[in-house]
Amino acid sequence: MKVVLAGYNVDAGILSRAREREGEGVTPEVLSAAYARISRDPRSAGSLRADALREIEKARRSNERIVFGLGHASVAEHAVMNFDVAGISRLAVEEIERFRLASFTEKSQRYIRLGRDLVVPPEVRGARAEKAFRALAAGLHEGYEEIFRRLTAAGIEAGRAKEDARYIMPLATATQFGMTMNARELEYAIMRLAAHPLAELRSLSRALYRTAKSVVPSLIRYPDPTEHWRDVEGARREIASIAEPRAAARRAGRLVELSAATPDAERLLASRLVFSATRRPAAECERAVRSLSAKSVRRIIRTSMRRMGPHDAVWREFECVELVFDLVVSASCYAQLKRHRMATILPQAYDLSLGVSVPETLKAGAAVSILRSATADAARFFRAHERTLGAATQYALTNAHRRRVLFACSLRELYHFSRLRGDMSAQWEIRELSNEMCRIAEREMPAAAALLAGKDGFAERKQAFEAEK
Repeated sequence: MKVVLAGYNVDAGILSRAREREGEGVTPEVLSAAYARISRDPRSAGSLRADALREIEKARRSNERIVFGLGHASVAEHAVMNFDVAGISRLAVEEIERFRLASFTEKSQRYIRLGRDLVVPPEVRGARAEKAFRALAAGLHEGYEEIFRRLTAAGIEAGRAKEDARYIMPLATATQFGMTMNARELEYAIMRLAAHPLAELRSLSRALYRTAKSVVPSLIRYPDPTEHWRDVEGARREIASIAEPRAAARRAGRLVELSAATPDAERLLASRLVFSATRRPAAECERAVRSLSAKSVRRIIRTSMRRMGPHDAVWREFECVELVFDLVVSASCYAQLKRHRMATILPQAYDLSLGVSVPETLKAGAAVSILRSATADAARFFRAHERTLGAATQYALTNAHRRRVLFACSLRELYHFSRLRGDMSAQWEIRELSNEMCRIAEREMPAAAALLAGKDGFAERKQAFEAEK
C-alpha cells in the first residue's frame, strides 16, 4: 500500500505568490483533471497530476469535456475552495448554510459581544422605509446593551448574558463566516442563490461566481438558474392557494410535535441489523423478525449498542428508521438547528402569530419588557412594509421571532443531534428542543432510543441501559 498527500488547503496569500512563480498551474483544476483520468489511464496518480500541471490548458479542456460534455460532474468535487464571507446578514446566512456538501464556521453571537454592525438590504436602501428601518435597528441595539447590563447587574455571568441578550438583535445584524465547498456544490449554490428573492443573496451569488471563475474556470460554467429554480417562489404561492386559500396561521401550541415516524420501527430496525449480520435477503430477514417475540427484537437492538461510549455513533442500520418533527423555533435556535444538514430541514417563513422566545434570565434581570417592546416594534415595521418590501421585511425581525420548521431525521442522526444539543454546554433553547425530541423518540421506540442523551448525561443513561434485563 502507498499513500501520497496530493494537496491540501493553503492560505490564498501563499497561493498568489506561488502563482506568480509557477503560473496558471496553481489551481485545484489540476487535481480534478488528474483524478478524472485515473479510471482510464494506467499510469500512477502522481504521473497524471504531473501531466496536468505541465499542460494546464489541456487539463482544463479535459475537465470541461468530462464534467460538462460527458456529465461526470463528480470530478469537480476534487476541486475544493475556501471563502471568507464578511459583511453579510444573519438572515442571508440562514439560506447559505442550507447547502449540504460544504463546511461553515460562523461568528457566534453566543460568545462575541455584539456591536452595531448592520446590513441595510438593497431593497431598503433609498426606499421610504430606510429611515424607519435604521431607527428600529438602533433601538434594538440599544435594547441589547440595556438587557446585557441588567443581566450582569443581576449576577448572571457575562457569557450567559451575551447569549440571552442577543435575542433582541435583528436578523439584519452583520456577521462573517468561513466556507469550504467543492466546485460542483459551489456551482449549484451559485445557481440557487441567483434565483433567491433577497437581493443580498443574488449579489453573493455574483461575487462567488466572479471569485471562483478566476481560479477554476473549467469547473464553473452554469451560474444562471433554470426555469425550474426561478419558479420556486411562484409555485409555493400557488400550492398555498390550492391547499388553504384563506386559512389563518396557527398559533404555536406545542413547540415540538411528532409529525410522522417509521411504522413498527423497532422490528424494521431489527430486520436491518439481522440483514447485516447474515447473508439472507432483506425480505427473509423481515419475515424472520416478524416471527420473533418483542423481547428478542429488543435483544437484537440492544446487542448493537452494548459497547457504545458517549462519542460513538450507532450503526448505520439506524438510518433505516425515520422521525419527522414539527418544530416551532426562534431565529436564535434555528441558527443552530440548520447546521444539522444530514437531516432534512424545511423552514417556513417567519410567522408573527407564533410569538417570540423569551430567555428565563430576562425575568431575573427584569428585562422581559424590553424584549417584548422591541419585538413588538419589529412586528409593526414588518406589517407596515411587508407589501412593499416582500421577503426583505424579515431583516427587521429579531432573534426571538419564531418560525415553523419540519425536521426529518434518521434515528442515527437524532443520536448525533442529542449528543451535541442535549449536553449542558449547549444553548438552552436547542437543549430543551433536543430533550423533548428524544423523549418523543423514546416513547415511539424505547429500545432503539434508549441511549439518546447529551454527552454529559450519557453515563447515567448507559448505567440504566446495562441494569435493564
